[in-house]
Amino acid sequence: MSRTAASAGTTALRRPGGGTTSRPGTGTAPRRGTGLARLLDQNPALRIGQDDYNINVTANYGDQLSTSQVAAAIRDHPGAGRPAHLYFHVPLCAYICHFCNYVKRKVADGPEGEAAPRIWTDLLLDESGRRLAHSPWLAHAPIESVYLGGGTASLLGTEQLKRLLDHVRARYTLADDCEISLEGNPDNFQHDELAEACAIGFNRFSVGVQSLQSEVNAFAGRGHDAEMSLRAVAKLRATGRPFNVDMMFGLPHQSTATVADDIRRLIDLDVPTITIYRLRNADRAKMGIGNRALWNVDSVKNRLREQHLFPSLGETYAMREAVVELLLDGGYHPSPCGWWNRPGVYPDGNIPRVSRNKWQRHDSMIAYGPGAYGWLTGDGDTVVQTHNIADISGYAARLKEGPGLPLASGRRLAGYQAIGMVLGFAFKANQPVDAGRFRRRFGVELFHDEPFAAVFAELVERGLMERVPGTPESIAPTLDGEALHEEIISVYFHQRIGGFAEAVCHR
Repeated sequence: MSRTAASAGTTALRRPGGGTTSRPGTGTAPRRGTGLARLLDQNPALRIGQDDYNINVTANYGDQLSTSQVAAAIRDHPGAGRPAHLYFHVPLCAYICHFCNYVKRKVADGPEGEAAPRIWTDLLLDESGRRLAHSPWLAHAPIESVYLGGGTASLLGTEQLKRLLDHVRARYTLADDCEISLEGNPDNFQHDELAEACAIGFNRFSVGVQSLQSEVNAFAGRGHDAEMSLRAVAKLRATGRPFNVDMMFGLPHQSTATVADDIRRLIDLDVPTITIYRLRNADRAKMGIGNRALWNVDSVKNRLREQHLFPSLGETYAMREAVVELLLDGGYHPSPCGWWNRPGVYPDGNIPRVSRNKWQRHDSMIAYGPGAYGWLTGDGDTVVQTHNIADISGYAARLKEGPGLPLASGRRLAGYQAIGMVLGFAFKANQPVDAGRFRRRFGVELFHDEPFAAVFAELVERGLMERVPGTPESIAPTLDGEALHEEIISVYFHQRIGGFAEAVCHR
């Protein structure tokens, strides 16, 4: 598959399947792509199987903090005047997908289910109010992005969503151009829900389609078919607001051809952002950060394997490679990694504000709801991760039965641990990583001090990152690096840098 040479002022990026495309704002052309199968053979440390694939940009290391220590860190954080991201986790679902291992529960039938949106809105408002009273700086942190996810945040309905947004506007300091996102499934966007959401202040949306093959979605336990998905996409386009469509690869009953056909249809519909995710089948419940999915259960997992329903690692990455070829030819570019945008969807690097706040700039993330995790960051050389109670009933009981915050634990990261985590976020953003930023904050030289220099030299040698021409202080992922971004974050930044034992060079 061919593409014209990069124009002046751009870099030709290596296509994972061969050929080139361009990175805006740079100037030379690195070598051509090798193909993802060969890339995995060349990088055996990045071959991570389906059942072990639960990589996240947050860190699983650092000093454990008790509930009281986390509460104190939140209270004393110097966050006033510093940009932050606000997240609300709604743990409600109309159905439970067989692959989902996030914190959620199915909405009950009858009066209990009808009351659930109001009950959970009350709980989220209660937690937010407690956090504001506990940490007065929160009211004075400019909130540049707000995200309502889950679960299925759109199940709250217009009345309860309006209560949440009214609270956020009244109690927090929102930037004039604050990005406010709502997440839902196609079956939630079949009527007037999106028009009503726009009317109350949402200006960005995310919809979890996962597949346009009805057989795939039915086998995974999802409650929508291809027709509903396409209707939801049409309604999203009618809003005139940016939105992303989440798609998965590596699911049972998928093939390279059917996954490619799904993406081709979305490209033809001018979907502004197409997000692509590999199936993760690690047991998050064992890690204390989620629920057990049906496909995590050994008897179910073994049966699916015996029936050869899970694609192999090679087949899974062949799906991704085919998808990326289509996206590149459609003019899309990943920003952040895995989020493929049409040109001009977003300003300043064509990256959503939520991703710029969370990953590119690593601003503090204030997170509410059961199982929600956030972090506190700034100019200092430490990062504090915060984790809420993951048990849904335990979270609700904690708020109903007494004062205080529904915190479970936390982690304090310092030195190389913090640098590894922040570098992982920066890689995920798929924007140029500025060495000057790390010099100012941590007092280290990324391209001269160890272990950073060796890590970046190896990533460049392996074609997973490239120096940005004309800006000697910057380095950025290649398309091969983007294809394996979560594996790279885990192996190179969390393990090799975050686990480095020698004393870090402070300012």
